[in-house]
Amino acid sequence: MRLLLSCIIACFSFSAFALQKAENMELARPKYNGTPCVQAFLNKDVLNSGTYIAKNTKGIITVTKNNKTKVFFNITLKSNIGKKGEPPIYLRFIKQKQLNIAELLEYASEGDEILIEEFVPTADKADPNCIPSSITVVENL
Repeated sequence: MRLLLSCIIACFSFSAFALQKAENMELARPKYNGTPCVQAFLNKDVLNSGTYIAKNTKGIITVTKNNKTKVFFNITLKSNIGKKGEPPIYLRFIKQKQLNIAELLEYASEGDEILIEEFVPTADKADPNCIPSSITVVENL
């Protein structure tokens, strides 16, 4: 009888644990609206998120947010130059007002991703709903 009761209690406790974990997973998922909070420009031309940029592109990147021009931004090159299964390598330029794109693209290769986000001085001032603007590097357009 004790064995039967302990099996029943164990089944209920495992299923309660599984339900508790599923609820916590919902809280951990980011709730992005799908559009970046900043707008990047290359030589005053809009760089839309999800577009491609050639490796030989030249010009100056600036960023705006909510009609404020030349805000500080972070730009990251995410490169997968390592062997398959290894984590990507990140090259970051932090707190930029403008950046010559050639400085970043000299380290890029085809398929690398450029992420542009607003610079925030502390983590508590960051907006968790903002996603970075993403641009993919290609050899030629």
